[in-house]
Amino acid sequence: MENQVTNNANALRLFFTEEVFLVKDENVKMSHHVAAEPVLEQISVAIKPETNIAAPLVNPVIFLPKGMEIPKNKPENVAILPNIGDVAIEKTFKFLGGNKKSVLILVNDHTNDVSTEQGKELLRKIVKAVDLGTADFALVNYATYPGTTFASFHQFFKPLIMLSFGVEIADLELNYEWQNEIITHETTRIIFAPNLHLLDSDLSAKKLLWGNLQKIK
Repeated sequence: MENQVTNNANALRLFFTEEVFLVKDENVKMSHHVAAEPVLEQISVAIKPETNIAAPLVNPVIFLPKGMEIPKNKPENVAILPNIGDVAIEKTFKFLGGNKKSVLILVNDHTNDVSTEQGKELLRKIVKAVDLGTADFALVNYATYPGTTFASFHQFFKPLIMLSFGVEIADLELNYEWQNEIITHETTRIIFAPNLHLLDSDLSAKKLLWGNLQKIK
C-alpha cells in the first residue's frame, strides 16, 4: 500500500474543515521525490507478417486440358465495305443513235460534232452499206473525250463491232498494230480507218474499208 502521509496543504484541506496547524516531527522523514512508476507494464509484442494473404498475380497462366481451346470472340454479321480505291467508276458518254445492235462508231473531229459535210455524207453511205440504221449504232466524237481508252468504251457500250475513224490504236491503249485487217479484241471486232473528211478523198483507203465492212455484214 502506498504511503498515505502527506503535508500538502491543498490535500489536507479536502479532509479537514477546521484550521489545521502543521507541526514538524523530527521522527518522520518525508520523501519529496516519488519515483514515477508506469501504471501499466510495458509488453513487447512481436507482429508476425501474415503469410496467408494471397499476392496479386502478374500475367497469370491458365493451364487447360489437352485439346481444349478458348473460343475467340468473332464479330457476327459484320459487313465489309469495299475499298473506294478498288471500285471502278463507270464513265458516261454523250452519243448519237440507239446502240440496239451494239455497234460503236468513233469519229475524231475537233471542229464539228461529227465531221464536215463531205465526211457526214460518207458516213451515211457506210452505215447504209452494212444495213445499219440510226437506232442500231452509237456515234461518239472522240475529240470530246480525249484520252479515253477502249476499256472505258467497252464498259459503257459493250460493242460487238467498233468502227474507228481518225482514232488510232494507241489512243485507245490497245496493244496491236493495224495491218488493214479486222482486229478482234475480246468480244469486239474493230476496224480502223482515216478521219472521215480525209477518207472521203482517199480512194485506196475506201477500198480497204469496204473490204473489211463486207466481213462484218
